[in-house]
Amino acid sequence: MAHAKIALRLALCVLLGVGVAAAQTQDDRGSAEAEKKEVKNFALTTDELDKYDAAVKAVHKVQKDNPTVKKQMDDDDSRNPSNTIAGSVVTIEKYPPIAKAIKDAGLSPRDFVVMTYTLINSAAAVQMKKAGTIKEYPDSVLPENVAFVDKNYERIKKIFNSEDTSDKPSQK
Repeated sequence: MAHAKIALRLALCVLLGVGVAAAQTQDDRGSAEAEKKEVKNFALTTDELDKYDAAVKAVHKVQKDNPTVKKQMDDDDSRNPSNTIAGSVVTIEKYPPIAKAIKDAGLSPRDFVVMTYTLINSAAAVQMKKAGTIKEYPDSVLPENVAFVDKNYERIKKIFNSEDTSDKPSQK
């Protein structure tokens, strides 16, 4: 299940990164470009990763403690998947306990979404380079972020896969 969500996030990120999301108006195209730039320029740091890790754990706890919220979010996401940062933020804010969990961890919902996209884009670039499918990193990622993700890859992988254990009963 977590791997499917990671794949979905990656797919959404790719759509955002290459601008495939269908923009109907000039304003929409401008917003998509601004979001791509925001994802690219988000500076990954250890402090931000600590906050992100805490936010992910807090969101999983809210969903575990409130299965109705988790089901509503999953249903909402499957009916109306967002392919924009703004849309993802609106979805998070529809669920006050989720938004509060993220804020209490020290991130705004927008920074949480942008950081998710940034981590996924950078991790994908690292993996493609290691696999030899690309020779140079794409312009859509900052070299500093790629280096950060490469250095912290195992921790980031653990954060993204942490949901695998969220459905298991807690050991007391």
